[in-house]
Amino acid sequence: MSESVSKTRWSVVAAAIGAGIVAAMHIGTVPAAIPALRAELGLDLITAGWVVSMFSATTVASGIVVGVVADRIGYRRLLLGGLVALVAGALAGAAAHSEAALLLFRLIEGIGFITTLVSAPSIIAETAAPSDRRFALGIWGTYMPTGLALGMAIAPAMLAAWGWRAVWIGAAVITALCLVAVAAMLPKRPAAHSGGSWVADIRLTLAEPGVWLLAAFFMFYAAQWMALMVWLPTFLIEERGLSLVTAAWMTIVVVAVNALGNLFGASLLARNVPRWVLLAGSSCVVLVCAVGIFRSGLLSDELRYALCLLYSLITGVCPAAILSGAAVFRPSPRQTGATNGFLIQGSNLGQFVGPPAMAALVSLGGAWSAGLGVFLVGGSAGILLAFLVKWAERRRGITPS
Repeated sequence: MSESVSKTRWSVVAAAIGAGIVAAMHIGTVPAAIPALRAELGLDLITAGWVVSMFSATTVASGIVVGVVADRIGYRRLLLGGLVALVAGALAGAAAHSEAALLLFRLIEGIGFITTLVSAPSIIAETAAPSDRRFALGIWGTYMPTGLALGMAIAPAMLAAWGWRAVWIGAAVITALCLVAVAAMLPKRPAAHSGGSWVADIRLTLAEPGVWLLAAFFMFYAAQWMALMVWLPTFLIEERGLSLVTAAWMTIVVVAVNALGNLFGASLLARNVPRWVLLAGSSCVVLVCAVGIFRSGLLSDELRYALCLLYSLITGVCPAAILSGAAVFRPSPRQTGATNGFLIQGSNLGQFVGPPAMAALVSLGGAWSAGLGVFLVGGSAGILLAFLVKWAERRRGITPS
C-alpha cells in the first residue's frame, strides 16, 4: 500500500479494528477475575495489580521499538503474530498454578497486545484512501472502549459459571476466531519498508514536535479516563451502597458510550472540523463534568452519573483526533508504525499512572472529592496541548484539521 491508494478497502479497515477490539478485550476480562485469582493463587495486592497493568507496562516499555519492527517486517505479519501471542498467552495463563507463571504468560499476552495495536492502525493508514484516512483512523479509536466493555460484560457470567480459567480460555477462543477472520481478509503482501537504520527512524519520529504533543495529550486523556473507569465501581459500591452487579453494569455503560464518542469524533474529522478544536473542546468538558461529578454537594446522584456518561461520550473524540494525527505527523510513510507505537506508549503511560494517582489523592484527601485533582490537571494540560497541536500543524504547513 502507499499514498497513491485511490479506494479504501473497508473490509480491511474493519478487520484491523476487530483485531484491536479483541486485543483490548483481554484487559476488560481481568478486573472481575482478580478476587478469584487472589483466592486460588494467593496473589497479594501488588501482584494482582501487575496482572492488570502488565499490558500497559509492556506497551510503555516497547511501543516505538515494536513500531519500527512493524515498519520493517510488514504490518500484516506482525498483526497476525500479535493475535497468535494473545491466544498462546491466554491459553497458557489458564493453566497457570503460580503467580510467577501467570505473570509470565500475561507478559506474552502483553507482547501480543502492543504488536496488535501498533500494526492495526498502520494497516488502516496504508489501506485507506487519503480522502478517507482521517475518518478510518478515527473509527480505529473505538477499539479500546469497545474491547473493554466486551470483556467486562462477558467475564462475570463466565466467572460465576466456570471460574477464572474459563475466562482466559474464552478470550483465547474469541481471539483465535478473530485471527482466522483477519488472516483471510488482510492483503497478502502489505507494504514493508526495508533498509535504512532503525535508530534513524526512531530519531526522525521523535524529532517531530507534533508526535510528542499528541502522545502527551493521549497520556493525560488516558490517565483521567482510566482512573474514572477503574474506580467508578468501587465508588458506587462503597459510597452509594449499590450491588456489585449494578455497579459493574453502570460502569460498562460509561465505558461503552466512549466508543460512540469515537465515532462522533471520526465523523467530525471527516467534516474537516479542526483537530485542535476537538481536543480543546473535550478538555473544557472534562473540567466542567469533573467538578459536577466529584463535588457531591452540587448535584444529585442521577445527575452526577449523567455527567459521567457525558464526560465519557465527549472525551471519546480524543482518540479519534489523536490517532488520525499519526498520518499527519509521521515523518514519512516509512515511520508509520514508529509513530503509532509512540502514540500508544503515551496512552498506556496514562493508563498506568492514572488509577494509582487518583487513589493516592483520594487516600491523602480522605474523600473521593480529592480525586478531582487528576481531572483538573489533565483538562488544563489538554487545553494547552490542543493549541500547541494547532501550532505544530501550521509549522508543517498543514491546514489544522
